[in-house]
Amino acid sequence: MPRDGYLSDLSGEQHALVDGFHELYYNSRYGNRTWGNTQWLGVRTLKCPLDLWLYQEILYERRPDLIVETGTAYGGSALYLASICDLIGSGAVVSIDIESRQEWPRHPRIAYVQGSSTAGPVVAEITRRAAACREVLVILDSDHRRDHVLAELRAYAPLVRAGGYLIVEDTIVNGHPVRADFGPGPYEAVEQFLREQPTWSVDRGMEKLLLSFNRNGYLRRNQ
Repeated sequence: MPRDGYLSDLSGEQHALVDGFHELYYNSRYGNRTWGNTQWLGVRTLKCPLDLWLYQEILYERRPDLIVETGTAYGGSALYLASICDLIGSGAVVSIDIESRQEWPRHPRIAYVQGSSTAGPVVAEITRRAAACREVLVILDSDHRRDHVLAELRAYAPLVRAGGYLIVEDTIVNGHPVRADFGPGPYEAVEQFLREQPTWSVDRGMEKLLLSFNRNGYLRRNQ
């Protein structure tokens, strides 16, 4: 999987074009015609499909025993991740949300945990599940306010082994380049986390498809 940067190679005009397409794709009635109307096997997924493609590449490369997802929403992304685990023959998904919905998809590889992703009992439960795992992938997609995301990063980063990934979703909000009115969010949380944790870095290879909701959010543990 390539690790070199892609957006950094673009000219100013090309970069503006990429940013403009992000805004067009994301902001069409806040995605109700695009990412808000994306489904996996009939279940709303609320993701950029190009990010889902990258997830598939990471799952195939790393073969995680456990995928931790914060923010279940409609359950489509949990089902997608479980489906890829089926294809590669390994892995399980634990999805955390403050709500519990009867309509969430049921799958033998998916477990749901109700509660705040930063609550002590929830973090302890996920840590227990991860203890015996060789490889853990973490995907953060719950409350996007900076302080909450930073608390998630601090809580779940220790579960990831060297070479593994922690993905912070929706880093493009707060003007990076969409929703400039959002306020400090995932992007700013990543900046602070990287200042605290020099053993982590952004995998710029994940910029290769140009459109991503998680720009600057594919974090890899170096040691």
